[in-house]
Amino acid sequence: MAVLKPRERLVYFRISEDEFRQFVGVCEQEGARSVSDLARTAIQRLIADGNRHRNGEELADKIQRLEQLMTSVTEQLRLLTATRMHEAGTVGVTASADDCAAPTDSADDRREQ
Repeated sequence: MAVLKPRERLVYFRISEDEFRQFVGVCEQEGARSVSDLARTAIQRLIADGNRHRNGEELADKIQRLEQLMTSVTEQLRLLTATRMHEAGTVGVTASADDCAAPTDSADDRREQ
């Protein structure tokens, strides 16, 4: 079978005899073909975890921005509702974001009352 992505770079690092025995034990447990395969997989996981962590921070920033936008829109809707109520002659009634929800009765129903 041909190697589709040949590995051309070497990375060397020293380990103790105890560490080597531990690595070989983990190779057997994880089904790694060699200590090199184990080390490569472990480093790839570290990189992937780092990417997930950075993406998580970006997600938290986006969520915070969405919350700010929702607060702003809610306030604008409250002001718009208060303005409309004032124009309709219902001064003194405070509007909340819930007042901006879809009405439960239609304009025709209100005329009949």
